[in-house]
Amino acid sequence: MTTAPGLRTTVGDHSTSGSKLVLDLSRVTFLGSAGLAVLVEASQQTKTRGVELRVVAVERAVTRPLEATGLGDVFSVHPSVESAISS
Repeated sequence: MTTAPGLRTTVGDHSTSGSKLVLDLSRVTFLGSAGLAVLVEASQQTKTRGVELRVVAVERAVTRPLEATGLGDVFSVHPSVESAISS
């Protein structure tokens, strides 16, 4: 809840038309509803701007909520930053 606003701002600041945005969540230890809401907003915002959104998720604290909500199928989820950039 405390970091979600910062993530929202960062996504807005780095979503430029025609680019690729990689959100590295590999060190996130908790992903709750506020974080999931920001990810959904980020997905909508990047689609509008023509930006490819990629999410790096390796920790169960992130992968489990993504799977449980079905968002793992919505986002382009990768095991590493390198994989997210190269795909």
